[in-house]
Amino acid sequence: PPWRGRAQVAHCPRSHAYFGHAPFPYRRLLEAGATVSLGTDSLASCDSLDLFAEMRQFRDTQDGVTAEEVVKTVTVHPAAALHLEDQLGCVMPGAWADLIALPFTGSASAAYDAVVTHEEPTRWMMVNGQILHD
Repeated sequence: PPWRGRAQVAHCPRSHAYFGHAPFPYRRLLEAGATVSLGTDSLASCDSLDLFAEMRQFRDTQDGVTAEEVVKTVTVHPAAALHLEDQLGCVMPGAWADLIALPFTGSASAAYDAVVTHEEPTRWMMVNGQILHD
């Protein structure tokens, strides 16, 4: 994979904002060959551990970032950081059956935007092929 061997950077946008840090150098990190993954830090610097809120904060603070890029920072990039890109962060034969369901009725071209802007609870979650709630 193209990200194998790259520096892996974890970024928590809402904690970054809470502490008043300088703007996160996302594009500079990409240009330097790093892969950026988003996460949540702690309840000490955020009111929730909501990864969707982290995605929205990231999108709102990074000029020109696409919704597809944002979704990759919480799916394929963390999987690559863990060297599990064939099991996590993707939907394909042989991958772990870890999924969430979100309501969506738009076109395929709007799917990434729908994920990033999602603010409701997930409909259901599947971990290792088992639905945990619905």
